[in-house]
Amino acid sequence: MHDIKQQLAPGWSGVNIGLIVLLFMFTAWPLALVMIAYVVWGEKLGLNLGRPETLSVFGRRVSTAFKAGLDSFSRHS
Repeated sequence: MHDIKQQLAPGWSGVNIGLIVLLFMFTAWPLALVMIAYVVWGEKLGLNLGRPETLSVFGRRVSTAFKAGLDSFSRHS
């Protein structure tokens, strides 16, 4: 049996598919769509729920991009 951390990595694993199905069943469809986006684009974004340290790196990247966007917007308005 595979380790749960390996199953949570981006990709179509049994655990990820099960989470998506459960989220749709319990009317949490926005979260299910987020989970589908994670499965499809998680690797490209450098996000891996199997390795929690990637969450902080991803958060810093998003924060830096958001701040840069705000700075660019404030300079052009």
